[in-house]
Amino acid sequence: MVGRRIVYGVALLAALALQIFYDGYLAQFLLICVIALPLLSLALSLRGVIGVHLELTPSASQLVQGESGQWQIAAHTRSFLPVARLTMVVTLENRLTGDRQRQRLKTSGLSRGMARTLPMDTSHCGQLTCQLHRVRALDLLGLFAFPVSTPALVLALVLPQPAPTEDLPPLPQMPAGDSLKWQGTPSMEDYDLREYRPGDPLRSIHWKLSSKHDSLVVREPVKTGLPQAAVIVDLFGDGDRLDQVLGRLWTVCLNLLGREIPHTIVWMDRDQAQRQEAVASQAQLLAAMADLLSCPAPTQPPTVPLDLSRLGQAPRVHVTLGEEDAP
Repeated sequence: MVGRRIVYGVALLAALALQIFYDGYLAQFLLICVIALPLLSLALSLRGVIGVHLELTPSASQLVQGESGQWQIAAHTRSFLPVARLTMVVTLENRLTGDRQRQRLKTSGLSRGMARTLPMDTSHCGQLTCQLHRVRALDLLGLFAFPVSTPALVLALVLPQPAPTEDLPPLPQMPAGDSLKWQGTPSMEDYDLREYRPGDPLRSIHWKLSSKHDSLVVREPVKTGLPQAAVIVDLFGDGDRLDQVLGRLWTVCLNLLGREIPHTIVWMDRDQAQRQEAVASQAQLLAAMADLLSCPAPTQPPTVPLDLSRLGQAPRVHVTLGEEDAP
């Protein structure tokens, strides 16, 4: 815009000089045109500029690594006229890897129902963000700028590619017919009632109720604890390493859920703070992955060990890469 103003200033000075040194109708007409052009440009652009606001949306809120995606910038205006010119600064970031880029974007002719698109970088998994800054609407000549309300930051989640099953660490084996591993001792206050069966311990007989019936009634404790396995993730390194580790984590969690084994994902963030998420369903797994992918990963192995004492005797699954797997 500064360059356009300089060009217009030079044109105006030239028209003035022509009027001063060569007095005549042609010089006057040229000076009037040069003075009127900005006003005409402003008048034609003003209706399309007043009340304009932008909408920023992702083509999909959830993608798989390598899948094509776009950020869409749409202009909404009260007028049927298009917005002459728009300038803005776009910030794109992957919160997991910390990759960040800023670019200046110029677009013209946006009207209702039209959108400008920017490609998403889905080469690495993580939580992608897109935010617009310093949005300005310009007139046709680019001499006047009007601030435009900035849309809120938008997010898109890039999930990892599932890893081959042969690359998975050993998974906990549950007894046949009891795929859920229960933790905690059930309380005797939580029980069901049923008829006595041969072999039931005498202490489980509900003598008070049995005296009111013709048969013995037995109290059967109800398991109230939650089944758990601990999935420990070595979350550090560059984008390539993170992709491989997260691919294995994703497949491990899906396998555990397929066996009806709820679990807790444990990892260390960039500030060496321990993080953990409980997973007992597909919805909880997606929520846990969203939290994990939005957490900046350290580039080096953490120096603070994980505190696993709160997980008790839950089976452990260690998701990491060996030297032979390192990219």
